[in-house]
Amino acid sequence: MTTFVILGALILATLVGSLAMKSYLEKRRIERARLLVDLHDDLRRMQTALTVVPQVYMDTPTKLFMIKRLMQIIDQVQETGSETDHLNDLHQGLQTQLDATISAKDDSVARLAKWTVIDNADTAHEIKSLVKYLHAQILSSVKIGLIPRAHASRVVKNLKVISYRIGLDLNYTLARNALKMKKYRPALGKLRLALSITLKSPIKQHLKPQQETLKKLIVQTEAKIAEQQKESNKSTANKLASGVEKIQEENDLEQKKNQYDRE
Repeated sequence: MTTFVILGALILATLVGSLAMKSYLEKRRIERARLLVDLHDDLRRMQTALTVVPQVYMDTPTKLFMIKRLMQIIDQVQETGSETDHLNDLHQGLQTQLDATISAKDDSVARLAKWTVIDNADTAHEIKSLVKYLHAQILSSVKIGLIPRAHASRVVKNLKVISYRIGLDLNYTLARNALKMKKYRPALGKLRLALSITLKSPIKQHLKPQQETLKKLIVQTEAKIAEQQKESNKSTANKLASGVEKIQEENDLEQKKNQYDRE
């Protein structure tokens, strides 16, 4: 009897242990699947950031951070899932970019003096969203020790600069497009807004070329608007004069008719 009780207890314990192990493995499988989904999402967004964020906005610390973080994500994807030729090729290409970025000369002054084309609000919104994402990635990268705090601080500073540059380049591009279509008043509003952004920017001392360009275009556009207004006033005056002459002619004809009728 005792043997059967012990045997039953062992069988029960085995069943319970088996169910517990199965539940644990299932839980781990679900967690691993979720982690893999998150990693692939990070992989996609970091690749998008490298492609969509204009190169004019990228200083060396920001490029280094983005490349290192992307390489780390690839390693995590391969550890969690499985290695693929595509990911291996991508990792190798990023390593080449990393080496080139490390050895590249600082081009901050020349880079900041350049304009970049942002021709619609949707693109500007996408870049802003990616900047917010990169800021969150910076915080997590410092926590896991991917980059030191000093490096992170420089990247955060550049992300703030990018936030100002998005509005600057968007308004400048829209203004140039409006000028091509001779829509001077909308263009003037965009140019003035762009100029105000340069004056509020944390790097306004490096945006002198943009300020000079904007001031010159504002003066030219104001002159175009004044010329249009002058032409409009002249046209209105001509129409009024023409209307007065027509009324005078009609009056003269009426007077002649009345004179004829009296005769």
